[in-house]
Amino acid sequence: RNVPHLWAQLALKYGLGPWEGVEHLARTLYPGAPFEYADLDQSALIAELLAELQHSPYCLFDGGGGSSSSASGPHGDATQLLDKALQRCADDGTDTLIRFLCFRGVPDDRRPVMWKVLLHQLPMARHAEWAAVEAERRALYASYRAELLCCGEDFLVEVRPSTGRTADLLECQDLLHEIRNDVDRTRRDHDLFQQPATRVSLLCLLFIYARLNPGIRYVQGMNEVAAVLLWVMSSSTDKSSTEHAEADAFWVFSGLMTEIKESFMEALDHTGEGVHALGFEVMRLLRSYDPILARHLQVCELPHLPFIFRWCALLFAQDLKLHEAARLWDCFFGDPGRFKLVSYLCVGVMMWCREELLLTDKQFALAEVLQGAPRSNALTTKLLRRAWAICAFERRAMKPDFPPRAPALTEWAETAAVTAQEAAAKAQELSAEMAKTLQESIAPAVSERASQVSAAAADRAQAVQLWFEETGPARREALEQAQTRLSSVWDSVRSNTQRLAAEAAEYSQSDEVKQAASQAASTIGSAADSAVTTASTLLPTAATTLLQKAAAVAAVATAFTPRDGPTDEDQQQMGQEQISPSTSASGGVGPDSTDDASEEGPLLFEPPPRLVPPPA
Repeated sequence: RNVPHLWAQLALKYGLGPWEGVEHLARTLYPGAPFEYADLDQSALIAELLAELQHSPYCLFDGGGGSSSSASGPHGDATQLLDKALQRCADDGTDTLIRFLCFRGVPDDRRPVMWKVLLHQLPMARHAEWAAVEAERRALYASYRAELLCCGEDFLVEVRPSTGRTADLLECQDLLHEIRNDVDRTRRDHDLFQQPATRVSLLCLLFIYARLNPGIRYVQGMNEVAAVLLWVMSSSTDKSSTEHAEADAFWVFSGLMTEIKESFMEALDHTGEGVHALGFEVMRLLRSYDPILARHLQVCELPHLPFIFRWCALLFAQDLKLHEAARLWDCFFGDPGRFKLVSYLCVGVMMWCREELLLTDKQFALAEVLQGAPRSNALTTKLLRRAWAICAFERRAMKPDFPPRAPALTEWAETAAVTAQEAAAKAQELSAEMAKTLQESIAPAVSERASQVSAAAADRAQAVQLWFEETGPARREALEQAQTRLSSVWDSVRSNTQRLAAEAAEYSQSDEVKQAASQAASTIGSAADSAVTTASTLLPTAATTLLQKAAAVAAVATAFTPRDGPTDEDQQQMGQEQISPSTSASGGVGPDSTDDASEEGPLLFEPPPRLVPPPA
């Protein structure tokens, strides 16, 4: 138990890198010590229970565990120890000791039962009822299969038609086709999965799981996970268990997916959970234990997520042989940290090929090295022990921390909190003083000035409104007179034009002159009519626009604050406008009337050009 603490102190004393400390600890770590437990009391309890059951250290299995055909030897001792631990845990109703032993490897013939226990399919509290529990689960799975699928003697699997909608049937057929394509590619190099019956079993259990769990359905890669479980359940020495290997694999697969389903859920792809959370954890550990390698991969811009999904989500099932994957899964299922060992193993894989990764900066070469790293023959020895070394350092409860952690922010946080409280109190005092000063000194003066300005603005607006009301009739009369005068002017122009045309005709009796004179008279008449119509239309429009502008001026005078009230000059000007609103004394349009329009823009209309009589 103290070996990790010893290497942590030595590494800190002599300035060794964290990855060097992992290498040293991996070679000297004692497998019989409960280093995976961070709780010292739990470790002491396990050591005490283990001492009651054995007289020698628990062995570390090589490769895929050992065979129990021989009652003597280390594997036989391990099998007997597991049987004793199982009985002890059945009496206590817990699986703590079973997890400790399975973390260090399980013999092949005991693996199916132990995995069912570790994945909560056989509860220790109901050890006496295990046979009934298994019979009930197997019967339930058989009913699911009969309800959803049709399996012929020629190993042809089809979706069973139901009373549901046609769209549902088509969707189920597409799902079955998708799973069948993946199953046909699964473990084709293994004898068991070359058998049609095995492929049918794998296809059925995956389809039934997808149908019973629509929130997860089926995701490519589940076939690799289920294949390992089906292989383990088929390797049982119990004939009854072998016959029901498909049903047992289905329930174990369901229990496993309950804990790792987040990695397969598409809804979590763009969040901080699921496989992205695993990726962040792996890269955090790599930066902590091997910052040089982590920086090298970051500079090379190697995308780590594909490898993380392949390793963590599939639990290395796609990169290892079946017996190697089963050996690793013993540790994963027995880990009291519930699959955190998977992240430690990912870091161990990267550190295993550290030198090769640092020698190249090509993305393709880096990806090729990482892809082939887990397939090393030394996986269950050196690589697994690296993962154990990282686990021991991570769960070491003693001080100092190793790898060295960043300075704790507790003191800084406390200081910042005190400073913030003082600043808040000072700000509150200043706010109170400013409010008091405003109320006593500034507020009265502002209120008085605002009252004066409001009164002046109201007087100005009232005066403008009164002017519009009083001059309304005079303005309407002026418009009417302007229209009448304009009409008379153009009537005079039309008559004079006709008279001039008649006089011009006297000078020449030619047809061309007559035609030109007639055309000129017609043109002048049309221009006069158009001018009268245009004037009749534009004058009221101009008057309306002038009224709108005046109303806007009144509104602005009310809304904004003038510098002072109306001056004497303004009142005098307003009085003159009331006496003579844009008209001459005779009521006609004077020479300077509607000057506002001429100053602001062009004239409303232009007079036609003067007619020049044609030459004789």
